[in-house]
Amino acid sequence: MPRNNQLTIHNLFQLFVGSECLVTTLTSIGFATLFFTGWILSISVHNIYNENCNERWIHLDTAELKNALHANVYGEHIAVKTVLNHLNAHFMDDNPSKALAFSFHGGPGTGKTLITKILVNHLYRQGFKSQFVHMVVASRYFSHRQTTDNKKIKLRKLIEDKTKQCGQSIFIFDEVDKLSPDLLNILKPYLDHHEHIDNIVYRKAIFIFLSNTAVPLVNKQLVDFWYDGKKRAEIDLKDLEFSMAKSAISTAGSGYYKSDLISHHLITAFVPFLPIEKEHVFDCIKLQLLAKRYYKDYMDIPVKTIEEIAEQLQFYPNETDKIFSG
Repeated sequence: MPRNNQLTIHNLFQLFVGSECLVTTLTSIGFATLFFTGWILSISVHNIYNENCNERWIHLDTAELKNALHANVYGEHIAVKTVLNHLNAHFMDDNPSKALAFSFHGGPGTGKTLITKILVNHLYRQGFKSQFVHMVVASRYFSHRQTTDNKKIKLRKLIEDKTKQCGQSIFIFDEVDKLSPDLLNILKPYLDHHEHIDNIVYRKAIFIFLSNTAVPLVNKQLVDFWYDGKKRAEIDLKDLEFSMAKSAISTAGSGYYKSDLISHHLITAFVPFLPIEKEHVFDCIKLQLLAKRYYKDYMDIPVKTIEEIAEQLQFYPNETDKIFSG
């Protein structure tokens, strides 16, 4: 290269080095780097302290959940086993074929709400405070039996908006008996075997329905088993599941009456909550007394105190054989 050209390029470079253009360029690069670094840090801080739809915030520890259920739920071996098995299978599958749907059937005090609470508190790091946990109380949100278009729109919007926000959302429907069948049938597409609906995937969601519909049937069958000499621990899900589904779909006035969810086999499991026996009632009373801090240890609780509290409950099948409660 000729020397004149070298000087010219050198002079131009010296001029560029001393110019405001370079200062502006370097300053812009510095600000851009600083902005990008700050942006990355803000995302990291947001992910640490703000709930997100990921494994950090939604996670199943099967062993931990199992321990919690066995420590706090008495006499419901079918419910505990069924819930654990289906939850484990659902979370182990990265691409489940459909949403997980439990239908809990049992009388007051048998553990439907308790197991639901334990499940939520172990699945979601924020428990019931999680933005991905949705509780629908039929008598509050859908208080009248008549189904209106506004109610259908309201229910669809809830499911669609919340699942779009997080595919692993959970929807708990309490007092399903008080929903109209038409309204409950609105849920069918979201529980069915669809890859997606309008680009929203519902297959990782969880639905729990709390119901009293099949309680008379469950109670009667348990008493029949007892009369036949069959021990409570020997009763299995297969002994009750079909009859529960049949009872629910044929009970007029129930939200499940002629339900598409049942006739199309979209309920993953019908879970019976058996009437608890006296020994389980005593265990529950002890647990509550300790939880309320009336006593520090199981051994400190007088048997008479437990018996006096238990006497406030009704037991059956008869005055002589006061075996079951709930």
